[in-house]
Amino acid sequence: MEFAVIGGGATGVSLADALTRRGLTRELDLTIYEPKKEIGHGNAYRPDLSSSLLNGEIEFMSIRRAEPRHFQQWLSRHHDPRAREHSRSGSFAPRHLFGDYITDSFKRIEEAWRASGRPIEVIPHSVVHLSLGTDGERVRLTAADGRTREYDGVALCVGTNAPADAYGLAGSPRFIDNPYPLRVTVETIEPHEHVTVLGTGLTAVDVVLALLQQDHRGPITMASRRGLLPGVRQRYRQLSASVLTEVAVLEAAAAPGGLSLAAVLRLMNAELETHGIAPEILHREVDPTEAPADRLTRHVDLAERGEVWHPLLINAANDVIELVWSRWSDAERHMFLRHYHHVFQSLLHPMPMATATRLLSTIRSGQLRVIGGVKNVTATIDGFTVTARETSFTTDTLINSAKNNMAAPPTAASALCASVVEAGLGQYDPFGGLTIDTADNRLIPADSSAPVPVFVLGQLAAGCLYYTSSLGMITRRAEMVADHVAATARSGARRHEP
Repeated sequence: MEFAVIGGGATGVSLADALTRRGLTRELDLTIYEPKKEIGHGNAYRPDLSSSLLNGEIEFMSIRRAEPRHFQQWLSRHHDPRAREHSRSGSFAPRHLFGDYITDSFKRIEEAWRASGRPIEVIPHSVVHLSLGTDGERVRLTAADGRTREYDGVALCVGTNAPADAYGLAGSPRFIDNPYPLRVTVETIEPHEHVTVLGTGLTAVDVVLALLQQDHRGPITMASRRGLLPGVRQRYRQLSASVLTEVAVLEAAAAPGGLSLAAVLRLMNAELETHGIAPEILHREVDPTEAPADRLTRHVDLAERGEVWHPLLINAANDVIELVWSRWSDAERHMFLRHYHHVFQSLLHPMPMATATRLLSTIRSGQLRVIGGVKNVTATIDGFTVTARETSFTTDTLINSAKNNMAAPPTAASALCASVVEAGLGQYDPFGGLTIDTADNRLIPADSSAPVPVFVLGQLAAGCLYYTSSLGMITRRAEMVADHVAATARSGARRHEP
């Protein structure tokens, strides 16, 4: 069986590792398409400033779902004592170290396949077109260099979107459309400039920390439509939901009218109450009048006090969000996206406490401000004018970190996705990416016939799964795909036995 993985970042390597652990090195011819020079780092974990930290504790960062301490163990054995310093439980390591871990893990994967006599083929090009093969069953791939190959199965692991140019500023002087790598971006900025970061999510936080690491002395503004900073991560604790469970969700979904957003919120409130937490804590999260700095102060205070509401929410998301999303009607999904999605995402992707306190101290010093209600940004002769709901100001440099909506496929994969749809192999999902069979992540063709042997992992599956960006969710789905590929490879081998 010939199988291709499109994308050599964390998702692609996690899948390759899962295939290796299933003993497929003698049954599968594996090819990986990755245009970057090195497998593993991708965009998220490339070499960069040490201020750019992982947003999860090292003991829960792993390409192996069943081995959450895999990265931590790798750090503890590292030849560099500076890397070993980050191996203590509860640490938030620099992101580039996780990229090094993925790259090193891939080298071990390559060794296993080479030893079996079927080395992995790495093709240093992106894939631009996908269609059915000549037999109507295999899948034909066309790479950017024009090379065409056919495979029995393909996995799309193409990563996430670049920042969105929401205000058409591309090409404007002093507009930085993508902040990564941060070490290059900060070198272009004068120490006393007024820098505005468009966006208030984790990427925007990375930019601010990079500026501060470079001793930037000018004013810094973070600006977005809603002004929502990421939540503040608490220390891990083992918490199991007793109310917001799969059984409870299925019971609510079986009621007349199906599962409603209101029913899920009731379950969440009841879960909080069982832990002695007033449901009002969630009501505060959707209060549009709370100032960004006040919200950050409140989150830091709650985290310092060890309030368990936030870990409960994250655990619930990991346990039941896919089920909830699959049972909601389109109307309920739209209601959630309109009123709660932005808050939910800010809480699901929290920042480390040290990062939050650094931001808070910079706000209190007067150097940093965070504003919401951005309505427009225009380029001027000497900078930019940012117009928000309650203010308007000018800035010297604008760094873009704004996120695109869920429905847009990753920019680098837009042509590839278009070819999938054009060939009838798949269809765009109205809620994002491509429509998949949630049982195994295979594409569902445009005519809704049986799924084809093209698997989708990561952001391209967000429309059907909603929460796809965390490493835990990626590794969960990579294991499911590997199970399906292993079963297919072995059934095919049995059919060809003499």
